[in-house]
Amino acid sequence: MLFLACMFFLSCDEVTEPVDDFMYGGDFSILKKMEDSGGVYKLDGVERDALEIFTENGYNYGRVRIFHTPNMVGPVCNSLDYTIELSKKIKAAGMKILLNFHYSDTWADPGKQIKPAAWEGLAFDLLSDSVYQYSKKVIEEMKAAGVLPDMVQVGNEITPGMIWPDGKIYSDGAENWKNFCTLLKSGINGVKDGYGDAAEVPIMIHIDKGGDLGATGKFFTKIAIYDVEFDVIGLSYYPWWHGTFSDLEKNLSWLSENKEQDIVIVETAYYANGWYPEPAEWVQDVQPYPPNEQGQHDFLVSLEYIARKYPKVKGIFYWKPDGLDIPDSRVHFLGRSLFDRDGNAFMGISAFKKEAE
Repeated sequence: MLFLACMFFLSCDEVTEPVDDFMYGGDFSILKKMEDSGGVYKLDGVERDALEIFTENGYNYGRVRIFHTPNMVGPVCNSLDYTIELSKKIKAAGMKILLNFHYSDTWADPGKQIKPAAWEGLAFDLLSDSVYQYSKKVIEEMKAAGVLPDMVQVGNEITPGMIWPDGKIYSDGAENWKNFCTLLKSGINGVKDGYGDAAEVPIMIHIDKGGDLGATGKFFTKIAIYDVEFDVIGLSYYPWWHGTFSDLEKNLSWLSENKEQDIVIVETAYYANGWYPEPAEWVQDVQPYPPNEQGQHDFLVSLEYIARKYPKVKGIFYWKPDGLDIPDSRVHFLGRSLFDRDGNAFMGISAFKKEAE
């Protein structure tokens, strides 16, 4: 009995026990487009409401992106009106909302941070004020619509900066952290002022270097020098881009020991359709599990196990878990959805589900 008790406590020391406020999230930014295009979702062969499927399987947070002035073609559809309507569905399903500002008319990521057309040609001071006013207005309109976000992400995968060229960090061999941090703080201040007398909102800063300790350490050390105040470190972790589980753990360990903020793995996914990226210049030779339905499930189980070893890690968000193959939608099916092409849920959707005690 003593041996068994010791084994139990060793296990508890190794992995933090689940707590009710751990975030199990999905980036549902494309869900409304899928449904508007005729998509249906099924669990065990039975057609169901998509968000009900997720909540029944442990999901408690929905992430929604917002573009400044999207052209509404294909996945570039996340206007303010779209975001508000989608957020109403998420709130009605009993989930909280993480709002993700891209500060672009289209995708913003490490390879591109394209300035919104409405801000072209503005002097830097006016651009900074525009970032503030826009951020504030979005929050005010979401508050008026009854869908005030529970957390806000200021910028998407902003490791190389945002709102290029003004907020680009690396250019012609030089680094410009001052302008980047000025724009970043304008966004943060606009969000906070948009909340007004409402409860203070947690602010997330999101980079893409989940398995790169060097790049992660440099980024968060630099923005601290410029007094950027925020609450949550967001990381993307896709193994073919960001490395092994061991690489991820080194990063989580360093951040836990050296930074005061909480941590969220705010983007992750895994292939379930038999295809996997071949190693290339920007693609690492890392494949922790076979790229099939079982492998997708096992990847998520392992990722949660790792996350719970670090008490500062507060959540995991799956990116585009709701993708379907609907040609008329002009949204590409990537093979990393938690549903097959026809809307049947894979077993991976249950990876975060906890059995009732």
